[in-house]
Amino acid sequence: MDDPNQDPAAQPASSESGSHPLAPRKLRPPGMEDTPIEQAQEFQDVQEALPVAMVSPEVEDGHLHGYEGHDYGEAHELHAEWEGGTGERTFIVGEGEAVHAADKPPATKEKLSAVLTAVIVHLVIIIALASWYVASPPPPPPQISVSSLGNNTDASLENQTMKKMTQRSVSTVSATQPVVASSAFSNFSVPDTFDTNANLTMVAMSDSDAGFGMSMSGFGDVSNMAAIPAGMRSRCSMSQRMKRLRESGGEDRAERAVREGLEFLTKKQNKDGSFGEEYTAGMTGLALLAYLGHCETPESPKFGDSVVNAALFLMDRGLKNDGKITNGKGGHHEAYEHAIGTYGLSELYSMTKESGKEIPRLESVLKKAVGVIVDGQTKLGGWPYGFKGEGKEDMSVSGWQIQALKASYNTGRNFPGVERALDQAVGKYVPSIQDSEGAFKYNPDHAKGKPTLTGAALLAMHMWKGKDSPAYAKGIKYLAEKYKNPSPGGDFYAPYYNTQAFFMHEGEEWTNYNKQFQPRLLDAQNSDGSWLRDGGTRKDSQIMNTAWAILMLEVYYRYLPTTDKVSGLEKR
Repeated sequence: MDDPNQDPAAQPASSESGSHPLAPRKLRPPGMEDTPIEQAQEFQDVQEALPVAMVSPEVEDGHLHGYEGHDYGEAHELHAEWEGGTGERTFIVGEGEAVHAADKPPATKEKLSAVLTAVIVHLVIIIALASWYVASPPPPPPQISVSSLGNNTDASLENQTMKKMTQRSVSTVSATQPVVASSAFSNFSVPDTFDTNANLTMVAMSDSDAGFGMSMSGFGDVSNMAAIPAGMRSRCSMSQRMKRLRESGGEDRAERAVREGLEFLTKKQNKDGSFGEEYTAGMTGLALLAYLGHCETPESPKFGDSVVNAALFLMDRGLKNDGKITNGKGGHHEAYEHAIGTYGLSELYSMTKESGKEIPRLESVLKKAVGVIVDGQTKLGGWPYGFKGEGKEDMSVSGWQIQALKASYNTGRNFPGVERALDQAVGKYVPSIQDSEGAFKYNPDHAKGKPTLTGAALLAMHMWKGKDSPAYAKGIKYLAEKYKNPSPGGDFYAPYYNTQAFFMHEGEEWTNYNKQFQPRLLDAQNSDGSWLRDGGTRKDSQIMNTAWAILMLEVYYRYLPTTDKVSGLEKR
């Protein structure tokens, strides 16, 4: 047992200690010698600082051995001389600082203090850097603007030209992870990256995530959901699209098929923003609808340019052709092209108007385009070929005019004559061309109706005050009987209408149709993302069928703006 009265400095150093304090050394400029007094004082300081165990050490084999034979490690010589003699005494010390053992603070505390200090310093630096990064303003979002030369009057619109000014910069990265740094004409934010090979089946489907599991992916996701009209929001997030798709019996692969179809269309877009070779206005309108059906707006990093260029082409056609959106060549196709182009621009207007920065000139173009349709309606309530309101009404032509008018109605701009025209078309003309079996005729003079036009008539009735009529009930029963075993076929015109009509009707009719039709449509897609069956006989067949197929596969979440199939959404 230790003597509590004994001087701690006089006790031998424990042989179990892992280190020992060492004597201090004085540092002098090179060439200077200690005076005898200084040397004596240094020796005295060293002697007093060393523990007893090291005052009379022994050196053996180059190592220092002290009290009870303890090995203090490799020996070094420290010489000291003092006044009063020439005696030289050698102290064997290790490298480092030597102090009295009792005065040496524990090394562990010193190390912990040093480590703690280093951690605190690093944390301060990290927090400072993070604060700087967060405080730095983000790069300005894709700036897309449209301007026209000339005055603002509608009368001179046809003589004005369109200019598109864009400011986009895209970093060079791998094709599967595009990085976009740009600015937008709306308040939507733009994503930095998106993995185009993402597994769509792994996306969160909970209601609470509001569709932001893949927010702003570049494939129809937006962060500013409030800027999208309520009737269109379900198409604007990945989780909501997948949720609606599954609820209505759609397959997960339908979403990927739509994306690949849009990519195909993008590759086929012409330099002037149009699509197709022959009926460019009509094909451009269909392509624009396909983009918008997936919530691809001008802000979309992947498809934004295609949307903007398509819109500008359609607007330019209207400005240069007295309000008519056509390819500029006369013929029966003009009635179809104008209606489809008006439909596309109306939907674009609805999706962008609440962003706070509407597309310049778009409303003026629409006002004139809608006026062309209203003025072209006959007294019977239908539309013939041409825009004069004269001639034989045609359900095929009328179906597109009705879709265009309902889309223009949904803009909320109260274009003159729209409601009256829809009332006449759905309340008067459509019921008048139904035959005794429930089918709807091509025109009033035909004795029998056609299955291929019945879907168009039923969709028109569903979208505007006609879904509760006896004519509708009779028509949907006829259509379900005719399409017990539906197939896409070579031309997707009739399936485009039938798919929407059955979807809007819901119930057993939709379930039976969708169960057979959807997988066949998906299987018909080509490896390049397009749809074309039986070779196609027209120049624009591939563009047209691809756009129609996309619109059919988007029906699960698109909820056509020409309909009110959204819970709680009141008809405007």
